[in-house]
Amino acid sequence: MTPRRRTASHQVSAALLTAAETVLDRDGTDGVTVRAVAHEAAVSPMSVYHRFVNKEGLVVALATRALEELATAIGAADDADSAERFRAACRGYREFALRHPARYSLIFGVGSPLRDQSSAVAVTGRAVFDTLATLIDQMGSLPPQSDSVEAAQIVWGAIHGAVTIEQVGIGQTPDADATFENLLTLLIGGLRDRWAVPDPRQQD
Repeated sequence: MTPRRRTASHQVSAALLTAAETVLDRDGTDGVTVRAVAHEAAVSPMSVYHRFVNKEGLVVALATRALEELATAIGAADDADSAERFRAACRGYREFALRHPARYSLIFGVGSPLRDQSSAVAVTGRAVFDTLATLIDQMGSLPPQSDSVEAAQIVWGAIHGAVTIEQVGIGQTPDADATFENLLTLLIGGLRDRWAVPDPRQQD
């Protein structure tokens, strides 16, 4: 008789995370429980506990995967114009948020695992944020005394607000695509021509 091959540990964890994503996409963050994921994966709850310890560990792993997916979504071709790379990244961000609203809410909604800035998942989140800051740097648009991190925070706030308004369905313009493109044009113009962070040392 041929010996039964054991599935590699990382493959088991990945399969359970895929099952957890299915539950998350279908039932939202509140629906993600150890029992629900085990049922979706057709395994015992102990199998989930063995891989992720508890529900919190499972949610952290889900958030980490969602952030990695977001990082892929905002990736842009290296040979594109810097402003177009920025546009492509912001478009990818919006597309991810609209395509995966539950995953987006998990990482950026109330109770996000990212609120613990010392956690491993926060490291992944900062890497995504650093990508945005780097794109802004590459545009070469800020004055020498400006802070690209501050600029990235403002840009993030703008695009997060835009996609949240669109997700909720409370936008006041008829064409969300056009409005988002106009937002990007406004952001690029501001970054290139008008943005400057005052140096507090020069203030009275």
